[in-house]
Amino acid sequence: MFGFRVLPGFLLFLTVMFVVGPQNERVDALCLIIASTLSYAAYRKFTGRRSCVSFGRIKISFNRLLWLCGYNVLLYLVFSKLFAMFVAHGQRPDVDNIPALSLGMLVRIQGIINGCLTGIPLFYKIYRIIRRPSFLLTFLRAIAEQCKGNIGVYGVISWCILLFFLMFFLTSPDNLDVFFSIYSLILLFPLMLWGAIKIGHLFTMLVWTIVLIILGKHNDSYIASDVNFMLHQALVSTLIFVFSLTIVIMGVLAKFTRQRFNQALLLGLTDPMTGMANLRALKTELFTTERATVCLIQIPELELFSRRYGFHFRARYQKILAEHLRRHLVKSEKVYYHAGYDLLIRLENGTWERLCDLYQAANSFRLFYNNHRLGFRSGLGYCLINDLSDDIYQLVGKLGMVAGLSLTNGRPENLEAQHSRILGNHIVDKTEIRTALQNALDNNAFVLMAQPIVSTHGEAPYHEILIRMLNERGEFIPPNSFLPVAHDAGLAPDIDLWVIENTLKFMRNHPQHCFSINLAPVTVCRSNIVMKITQLLHDYAVEPQRIIFEITEADTLSDKEQTVETLRLIRQLGCRVAIDDFGTGFASHARLMNIEADILKIDGSFIRRITESEISYYIVESFCRVAEMKKMQVVAEFVENATIQACLEKMNVGWLQGYHIGKPTPLFTLESQGASS
Repeated sequence: MFGFRVLPGFLLFLTVMFVVGPQNERVDALCLIIASTLSYAAYRKFTGRRSCVSFGRIKISFNRLLWLCGYNVLLYLVFSKLFAMFVAHGQRPDVDNIPALSLGMLVRIQGIINGCLTGIPLFYKIYRIIRRPSFLLTFLRAIAEQCKGNIGVYGVISWCILLFFLMFFLTSPDNLDVFFSIYSLILLFPLMLWGAIKIGHLFTMLVWTIVLIILGKHNDSYIASDVNFMLHQALVSTLIFVFSLTIVIMGVLAKFTRQRFNQALLLGLTDPMTGMANLRALKTELFTTERATVCLIQIPELELFSRRYGFHFRARYQKILAEHLRRHLVKSEKVYYHAGYDLLIRLENGTWERLCDLYQAANSFRLFYNNHRLGFRSGLGYCLINDLSDDIYQLVGKLGMVAGLSLTNGRPENLEAQHSRILGNHIVDKTEIRTALQNALDNNAFVLMAQPIVSTHGEAPYHEILIRMLNERGEFIPPNSFLPVAHDAGLAPDIDLWVIENTLKFMRNHPQHCFSINLAPVTVCRSNIVMKITQLLHDYAVEPQRIIFEITEADTLSDKEQTVETLRLIRQLGCRVAIDDFGTGFASHARLMNIEADILKIDGSFIRRITESEISYYIVESFCRVAEMKKMQVVAEFVENATIQACLEKMNVGWLQGYHIGKPTPLFTLESQGASS
């Protein structure tokens, strides 16, 4: 604490010792001061500015043990022997006649080490309290912090009672019982070691130092005063040295281990990018909360901007938004980071007014970034939690769906509301369908259906291939239920290739059939799809002219150059291309000018009302004229009765498809049928 500023005090002490002190103590004092000064200089050399930090730090404790204890004792031993040999030869028989490793020197060395291990920390704290009395409160708080969470008050009291009895045995004179001997000193070791680990090294080392002072005062109570007194004293000194060293090391290691454990625990409850508490921290705190409202703020647009500006932009936006939202919270409420593009908030009192306030705050927030003022729409889903009986991860997932609904409705949405419960069931259905899709792909469990498309001019019919999937009960799942899930999961291209391969496998053995196969928009956008189709046609020896690929018109119009290139290559291969659901996209006539196709399939929404709506009739008629100009064949879908069929034949539509023409049947039922291609 004082460094080399204590040297004048050392000189004053030496002066007093040489004037009034006993002659046999002058050399010891001089050797101790020289050894202490040199060892401290070496200690400062290797530790620098950190030499004055408080005791108990693992990085500095090794240097203190090495230089202030080991090196200090070694120098003292060297200077003592040098003085005995060259300076005080014949003047100090007690030093001159003691071998380097005698019992007396061993006791003296271990006494110095024990003093360095225990005395220096004690008097360091005493000096600091004298200089600054407020350090006493700091020291007591540090002791309480080390005890916190490790052992209760009753544990400390029990430990103190055991220590009191052992000290009573050790300081009671003239008793021959085994507990009133060195045996109780040995029992001190596990007690103090347990205290260093559980209570903390600060309190334990303070008590241990006081214990050593008392034991030194009453050493005749537990050391037998006989001819072997020096041997017993050396043994006790060695025990105390080993005890002190072990207690210091274990106390420091226990503190270090506890700190690392707390740091690891904190890291497990903190997001490394934002430094915010994470979902695990929310789960931990909800277990200790009787009632709370959990809110999820969803910002889906962050995904797009994260692709543009990088992952750090998302983390920065969420962190600054969290700071903005904390202004609307009380001290005990908290904002949590959730992986993805969401934030979680725990409210103690989630009134509708506060929820609306948070919703407004999230949507009004603006971030200045890269010379732009950015703001994103946010959705807020919330629910009341009385006890955490449900899985928090599943709960947050449902809150995410509710937050998406909030984006649409423009207000906070409650998970407990009726429509939210229906939404939750929908989530379960989607997950089950997703699992069934993957199983069907892995096990070839899809079912191919064929629906006839007939000509109004007597040409040979062909069939459209439709895919169906069975649930666990053997019931068909509607295509509009599993195809959107397949698209979201990225499985649409795999399903399309499965359909193509299994259709070609059937066509290899039935050359009389022609088929129309649907391709998802995402499949058409893949640059290697034509290469795979070419390979499959070659593998199954099927003529390309027998295949028609249907592309959904509405999605095709949103594709880029790759769509046009894919359609060109498919036609160049020899296959025909049909535009499916024509009329559902915007500017259908204008965009049709940029797409080369062979067949135009008019969407069933127009065909179904063609006999009832004059507008639908003229729309279909205009589609037919455009197709005639482009030299494209026309297929009318959803022909459900004879009246619609007659109207379409009058309109000179070339091909008809619908339940009135023929319902979808399993593909294998066509084996007995013959149809010319």
